[in-house]
Amino acid sequence: MKWLFLFIVLLNAAFLSWHSFVQDTTERTTEVVYAPPVSEKVYLLSERVANDVPQELVSSDQRVSLEEALKKAMDQSKTDQNIAFCARIETEKTEDAKQVVQALTAFNWAYEKTEVSGKRSKFWLYIAAPETPEMARNIVSDLSSKSIDSFVINRAEMKNRISLGLYSSSERAEQARQRIQDVSGYQVDIYEHLRTVPLEQFDVTQSIQEKEWERFVSRLDLSKMMIKLEKKSC
Repeated sequence: MKWLFLFIVLLNAAFLSWHSFVQDTTERTTEVVYAPPVSEKVYLLSERVANDVPQELVSSDQRVSLEEALKKAMDQSKTDQNIAFCARIETEKTEDAKQVVQALTAFNWAYEKTEVSGKRSKFWLYIAAPETPEMARNIVSDLSSKSIDSFVINRAEMKNRISLGLYSSSERAEQARQRIQDVSGYQVDIYEHLRTVPLEQFDVTQSIQEKEWERFVSRLDLSKMMIKLEKKSC
């Protein structure tokens, strides 16, 4: 009986030892591993990333679709280049109109010329009116001694202001304003407004291709011209 009791005790001790060993091993092998906080999919080393798929595995249908899309884009670009249109050219200065006529003649383009009127932005340079007319005349004399043309305005709403000229582009007006200020030492202001001016309008009456139009425009010195170019349907 004693031997049986001793055998049961040893059996329980062996079972407890084995159970403790197995539990410790399980805890170590199931230890949590935290991945970096990224939004991209994580791949195992045995998996192949989609971007690494060899070209030969891409289906022929996909390649055909890509080629068709590229072909359509190229065809559309060629179509845009081949679209014919007419043009309208408006000039404000006589010198600009002469240059346009020379270019139209050189290209042998048929056109119709019309004299019209329209509103255009103008930029007036002036010096604010001093307290008295005599002071205004003294400023004009001072400007004249520095080779700056000016005159005193006598109209009621602008009386005694000193006019320095009218410009058709903001860039040229700003350049003139800065130059006059530097030379004279007076504060110069710019007043932008619309004026109705005579215009010469040239309507090209034949179809033009885009490349022809680009060559035509390249003959014009647009940086110095007061000109408006417009494409329109024929």
